[in-house]
Amino acid sequence: MCRIYFVFAIACALASSAMAETRPSLSRLWTTEPLLKVPESALYDARRRVVYVSNIEGHDYWSDDGAGSIAKVGLDGKVIAAQWVKGLQAPKGMGAHGNYLFVADNDDVVTIDIEQGRIADSFRVPGAKKLNDLSVAVDGSIYVTDSETGILHKIVNRKVTNLVAGINALNGVLHSQGELLFAADGVLYLVEEGGKHKAIARGMVGNTDGIERVDRDSWLVSCWAGTVYHVTRDGEVTLLLDGRPQKINAADLGYDPVNQIAYFPGFMSNDLAAYKLTVD
Repeated sequence: MCRIYFVFAIACALASSAMAETRPSLSRLWTTEPLLKVPESALYDARRRVVYVSNIEGHDYWSDDGAGSIAKVGLDGKVIAAQWVKGLQAPKGMGAHGNYLFVADNDDVVTIDIEQGRIADSFRVPGAKKLNDLSVAVDGSIYVTDSETGILHKIVNRKVTNLVAGINALNGVLHSQGELLFAADGVLYLVEEGGKHKAIARGMVGNTDGIERVDRDSWLVSCWAGTVYHVTRDGEVTLLLDGRPQKINAADLGYDPVNQIAYFPGFMSNDLAAYKLTVD
């Protein structure tokens, strides 16, 4: 009998060890030279094998000063062009569809022709104050958050619909695999039919910023303060990185789901860092 209990104890210990090994983690691959201009958001482009980074530039993060730009960074950590496309105001969240890159730029959504590397269009969102994050669905619908008005907008052929309103500290948004999510004040929400929304996970740092899907039931969530979390559909929140002691910001992350590499803009350090995600 003692032998049976001993074997059972060993089995439990091995199981516990295996569970500990499966906890998600991030390990740094590289960091670019500090050539970027107050980078706020990163977007991975699998087709062209680059990362786009929005540059606010300057100390006024919402200024209509025309100093904003989009950078292009290689997957080897080399800055291809620190100011690939110029002439924006204070660009933040981005999304891509076909040959176009869409950017939240204060009260406008700017369209960039990727192949030509130039601004193709700019659309003023009625009533917008501080457009922050942006995501594009596979059908081309644009979802963009306004951090000042607390409204989540949907844009289709320049027609704007307010899906969710009255959200404090609204920022990150992601449309992925038929689901729409947003982050606000330390909480990740799932938008349901009719604009209703429910909290999936709580307990993150208040300035939740970017959202990227890892798999069907989990996401990475970055916070401007410098924390990064792995969040599951059942509400489990795991802190992966904490740059607060070193005052390293995470800002709005980008993600390569095939190679499981996350890209974090260094808002204050003017660089972009790549981290490998391990979940098993």
